[in-house]
Amino acid sequence: MHNWMMMNRYFGAYLKDYMEGNGLAIRTKIVAVSVLWGVIVFSAVFATEITIIRVGLLAVAVGVTIHLLTLETKRRV
Repeated sequence: MHNWMMMNRYFGAYLKDYMEGNGLAIRTKIVAVSVLWGVIVFSAVFATEITIIRVGLLAVAVGVTIHLLTLETKRRV
């Protein structure tokens, strides 16, 4: 599975850069955070009515957002 993910033509390069500590391009960060929040908000609104789960989803979104934004921003080559 690891080899398949690392060799995947769509996201293999992103994983390689992340694992090697090379950072993420600003566009990648923007897309990742946007998709993350879209899915989390959709899930919190439509997938559950349990408040603690909604709070948990939001906490995960905040944590992942902080992680992504603190990664080094990769410069264009």
